[in-house]
Parts: sequence; C-alpha cells; structure tokens
Amino acid sequence: MSVAWDGYTPFDPGVTRPLHELPRREARKAFDRLMAAKDDRKESLGRLLAANGVTLDDSDDGIQRLDDWFRDNVAGDARVDRLENIWYAVVNDISLFLGDTMIKRSPNLRWEFFTKGKRDVGYQRHVILGYTKVADPYYYVDIDMVVATYGIRIVADLETRRDMFVAVLAESQDYA
Repeated sequence: MSVAWDGYTPFDPGVTRPLHELPRREARKAFDRLMAAKDDRKESLGRLLAANGVTLDDSDDGIQRLDDWFRDNVAGDARVDRLENIWYAVVNDISLFLGDTMIKRSPNLRWEFFTKGKRDVGYQRHVILGYTKVADPYYYVDIDMVVATYGIRIVADLETRRDMFVAVLAESQDYA
C-alpha cells in the first residue's frame, strides 16, 4: 500500500544526537519543544491519517483503526532493524497521541522528562509516569519506544498483536 503523505512534515526536535548523549539542559530544551508542539503534532497526524482515509479518534475502535493503518503501511529494513526515517516521525506523532490518550483515561499519569539513571533506556526521554499500582515509583512507559519497536517487529515480519495499541492503553490503565 502507498501512503498519501499529503504535505506531512516531521517534527524537528532541534537536536542532532540521541537525547541520552546530550547535556541535560539541551535534552530538557528538546523535551520542552516537543511538549509545546504536541497538539500541532497530533493535528499533523490527524491530517496524515485523513489523507489516507482514516479518522483519528481516541475511542478503542479509533485506536484500532490507527493500529491497522500503521500495520498496513509502516516500512523499513528488517535486515538492520530500522524503520524508514519518515516513519520515526510518524511513530513520534502516534506516541504523543497515544500518550495523551493514556493520560486522558488515567489522569494521574503525566508526561515527564526522565532523569533517573543515566544507563536507563528512558534517560532524558519523554515518558509517561504516575503509575500507582506498581511498587517502583519511577516505573514509566516510553510509549515512543513501544511504538517504534512494534513497527520494527512488523517490518521484520515477527509475531505481533493485531491490537497492540489498544492493549497498551488497557495495560496502562491497569497499572495507573
């Protein structure tokens, strides 16, 4: 299937290195920039989906339609476990949408700039925190990493759930 990109432009984080490699101040600026652009990015995702016949909405059915569209279209190179660059931008936008949906469904959750443990994979990234039904007060979901990994598994033709996005939201509610 071919995606109608319809003028879609990726988010520019204003940094050129992975967030965990940046000085804290620079990584924090990238986080603040992303959070400030969140609504625009979700609108951009909505326009991209609309150009491809899908309506963006946060009901379970709407989330499933988003998942189906992603599964049918995500592209990359399975030999190197990598998505095509444009798809990382789409992953980012989907993650912002899903993260805000998680927060809407469980208001104790929140976006946070994660700074606990320099060796943690979520270090200096935008993650969802605020889970109350887990022992670890720093338990988080890096929804961006979840969606990217899902995309890589799809491209590699590995087994994946057909309702991954809905399942992630449900599990998040279980722990919130």
